Amino acid sequence: MKNRRRLLTGAAVTAAVIGLAITGITVTAQAAPAQPAAASQHSASARQWANERLVEEFYADVLDAHHGDHATRYLTPTMAWHGGTVGTVAGANNVAALMTAVVAAIPDLHATQEDIVAQGDDVVVRVVVTGTQTGAILGVPATGRAVRWDATDWYQLTNGKISNEWAAEDWSAFLYYTGTYKAPWIP
Repeated sequence: MKNRRRLLTGAAVTAAVIGLAITGITVTAQAAPAQPAAASQHSASARQWANERLVEEFYADVLDAHHGDHATRYLTPTMAWHGGTVGTVAGANNVAALMTAVVAAIPDLHATQEDIVAQGDDVVVRVVVTGTQTGAILGVPATGRAVRWDATDWYQLTNGKISNEWAAEDWSAFLYYTGTYKAPWIP
């Protein structure tokens, strides 16, 4: 309501200045009407774009370039990684250790971004992860097999860093490709 009132006031000032100009009265100083909605929308777009870029850089550096130890560059100190049934890992250093374990177990890991959407401080990414599992991970011993799974990761950012991630990984596919588990409906 406050913004609407401010916009109407700005429109009223503009109408008054135009009215004075039409009647031949010279106005020496004109204040530009406030446009908080447009400025706010522009800054929100810029923030969303910056948040998308940060998440893309995180994928490129930490996962695709296999620098799990770089994860802390992108995370708040109290960052939490929420992995569903895998559990929650809290703290930037612990999350970096998790990322390091993942890229060590799958040294040729590649996360292909299929979609990325940002709104405010939230970024959602749909990826397809591929690689070869040469090390133990999640209790699954090294298999030397190619793995592939889909994931949808929801990132929440605070002050330009990742503060939470909700990782929805298709672990059934990972277990299938490692030969650990085959769901009864898979031919």
